Amino acid sequence: MTLTQPTLESRQRITELNQYRSLYEQSLTESEEFWRGQSNELHWFYEPHSVFEEHGPGEFVWFAGGRLNAAVNCVDRHAAKDPDKTAIIFVKDEPGEYEHISFADLKTAVGRLANTLRSLGVCKGDRVCIYLPMVPELAYTMLACARIGAVHSIVFGGFSAEALRDRIIDAQAKVLVTANEGLRGGKRIPLKKISDDAVDGLAVVEKVLVVRRTETQVNMVQGRDLWLHEA
Repeated sequence: MTLTQPTLESRQRITELNQYRSLYEQSLTESEEFWRGQSNELHWFYEPHSVFEEHGPGEFVWFAGGRLNAAVNCVDRHAAKDPDKTAIIFVKDEPGEYEHISFADLKTAVGRLANTLRSLGVCKGDRVCIYLPMVPELAYTMLACARIGAVHSIVFGGFSAEALRDRIIDAQAKVLVTANEGLRGGKRIPLKKISDDAVDGLAVVEKVLVVRRTETQVNMVQGRDLWLHEA
């Protein structure tokens, strides 16, 4: 599949320098109106009763009284307006292979993963550790956490078991999301094996969700590990 890149200008909301200067000037001289206009682009569950409040030296509140959900604003509002629009272009490890994921498909995937996390007992404020390669499920997990109010902690897929373990302990993550393997430059990274070493003996980790990135079979601990596509 050939990836055709839209021109930079076609993707810009500001196409002329004078347009930028005008907006910048407004942000300085009419700050409240400027930011109110920007906030109107978002979907709010509760509209803020003010744009900006100063409560003392160094104490500021933006959009007081407002409540929104990041996943709704990143996904749902776009899926409702233009469901077939490309949300993610997944550039695979294999040269020349790409996958276009629409906002409609993104919404479905995020909703499904959010429901899976809920079924595993993840609630608002709980921490979910993400130890994944560069796959769409990484974005799905981040957005699913945002949808249900959980906190995600991303750990670079090149880190060791010890580094992953330290971050799981620091975050007190109850769920780890990983993959059976990662692919990088033609090399296979044994992410599940590294994850197993990291969570060995850690009571805080209740469940490990595993993305099937390759066909390689890995050890699955009964009662703890689940394949994401089967959960």
